[in-house]
Amino acid sequence: MALFTTIGTQLKGEKSQYLIQREVARGGMGAIYQAEDIEHQRTVAIKEACLDPVACEGRRDQIRERLLHEMEVLMPLKHPNIPEIYDQFSSQNNEYLVMEFIEGETLMGIQQRTLSKDLLLEESRVLGWAIQALDALSYLHEQAKPIIHRDVKPENLILAHDGRIVLVDFGLMKQVEQHLTESGPLIRAVGTVEYAPPEQYVENSGSTDARTDIYSLAATIYYLLAGRLPPRSLDRMLPMSLQVTKRLPSLRKVNPTVSRRTEQIIFKAMEIDPDARYQSARRMREAICPRRRFISLPF
Repeated sequence: MALFTTIGTQLKGEKSQYLIQREVARGGMGAIYQAEDIEHQRTVAIKEACLDPVACEGRRDQIRERLLHEMEVLMPLKHPNIPEIYDQFSSQNNEYLVMEFIEGETLMGIQQRTLSKDLLLEESRVLGWAIQALDALSYLHEQAKPIIHRDVKPENLILAHDGRIVLVDFGLMKQVEQHLTESGPLIRAVGTVEYAPPEQYVENSGSTDARTDIYSLAATIYYLLAGRLPPRSLDRMLPMSLQVTKRLPSLRKVNPTVSRRTEQIIFKAMEIDPDARYQSARRMREAICPRRRFISLPF
């Protein structure tokens, strides 16, 4: 039987040895730990993918394959808004992925703290975060084989202490033309339902592309500015009552400080039809922060 990872556990990886310092997060069958990389003398984050050995039984090869795929795809990437991947290994019948540790707070944590004070986040602050997230998505989507994150949400965006927004948790990532997906019934989304566009509510989500991440980021921005979640995309696509329609409820009625232009950008990015959204993260970024046009003046 596997031993559970605890504080003080020392793990031997392929490229170093790691000393577990604390648990950062836990959910489902996995957990994230802060650890010391003993050989390289740095702090790292370690994702444990088989926290429950019984639940992982019979799925270990699939889980290992996914971690290896995640490492192989992400390790060559170098971008300030994406964590570096360092190592992947098996130990005590558990599977581990070692990556850059981002010291900071998730946007969900910041939002919850703000709401607890009966306040809403400032538009300029949220849009600054969105621009950085769009830079990360542009970089991923414009790879030779585009990388689609498929789970952009406030919990997966960290505001680092140095001011960077870092996109984390690529567990549902896919590369276009390489479909490592989970099958499920129509009513089950691949990703987090509150931020998932309708194309993720399919049996085989091969239809997801860059516009999927654009929708999810826009839903994240909506939540951060409104302090409440937008209607789920499936409810908007298949309205069951007069209270739910394809149109999103006005963001400016909830938060009057939000500009009409920002509301329009968010609503366009959250269109039910992917063809009606921004067709790239770069286009959405330019809508939020247009390129400045300079006019030459005579001397």
